[in-house]
Amino acid sequence: MSDEKYGLDIGTWNIRLSALSSGTYISEKNVIAVKDRKIVIGYCDEAFEMYERAPENVEVSFPVQDSVISEIDKMQMILEYIFKKINRGKILKGGNFLISVPTDTTEVEKRAFHELVANSRLKARSIYMVEKSVADAVGCGIDIKSPKGNFLVNIGADTTDITVISLGSIVINHKVKIAGRRFDEAIVNAVRQSEQKLIGMKTAEQLKIRLADMGETPEHKEMQIFARVMSTGLPVRTVISSDIVNAAVKEAVMPLIDLVRNTLEKTPPELAADIIENGIYLQGGSASMVNIGALFAKETGIRVKLLKDPGNSTIRGVTTILGSSKYNSLRYVPQEKEYN
Repeated sequence: MSDEKYGLDIGTWNIRLSALSSGTYISEKNVIAVKDRKIVIGYCDEAFEMYERAPENVEVSFPVQDSVISEIDKMQMILEYIFKKINRGKILKGGNFLISVPTDTTEVEKRAFHELVANSRLKARSIYMVEKSVADAVGCGIDIKSPKGNFLVNIGADTTDITVISLGSIVINHKVKIAGRRFDEAIVNAVRQSEQKLIGMKTAEQLKIRLADMGETPEHKEMQIFARVMSTGLPVRTVISSDIVNAAVKEAVMPLIDLVRNTLEKTPPELAADIIENGIYLQGGSASMVNIGALFAKETGIRVKLLKDPGNSTIRGVTTILGSSKYNSLRYVPQEKEYN
């Protein structure tokens, strides 16, 4: 039996697992590839290589949608795969787990994360949960017990969490469906409209990573890709400029910034004063886009704090909570099901 402590962050696009004693963590795509509806032929990063490339008899699916587990059987297989990977090919039973769960979801949806581990072959000794936004705050190095208000924006794949935290509790939380994949869709649409060419979401994501710059005077860059000509359906090598990408992503980001401003306007005055002093903590994978912090700061009038490796802020927080008893009050066990 293992006495290891594991931190788990299950997102729409990525799954992250940490092992406390070794100080290691794994981050891979949260995707699985199934052939003929029954034979698993790829997990995580390997399966992601098949995304938008697989034949009709191979389904490449993401078992989490909008931060909610939609296919628990597939999610369980991915969990066991990544658990074996961090333990060098072994299923070590009896571990202790802390799982980050989406804040703005129902108790039933949260409990699904608990049951995912409880009903797996991992045979966990204990399973606790922590609100994702609380883990984010700890991952930012915020004094979570302080009465001062802190404002966090975590831009994930399908959703963005906008949160105000004080005294270790969530004062305001909004989960909105404007996030990384919405930005990718905007790039797909922009290339279709301006170039009359079709590209996939994976190519759009690469264009976003390589070219997107939210600054006022971004450097002009280009990237060569393969696309399909709409009029003929034939593949072609083409060059996409950063001008197209920047305009598309900025147009998609602005409604998110409007929602951040609305949340700031609804924040209690004393906490709002703290936020003006402390700034906005910007996290999540899309927070890595060049100058996105500068755009948020310009549009909100509040300085933005960007951490190194913002995509892993949640798993950092979960692991920190695991490693210190002073954070025990942040953990909880979900309520049991009630039957009428």
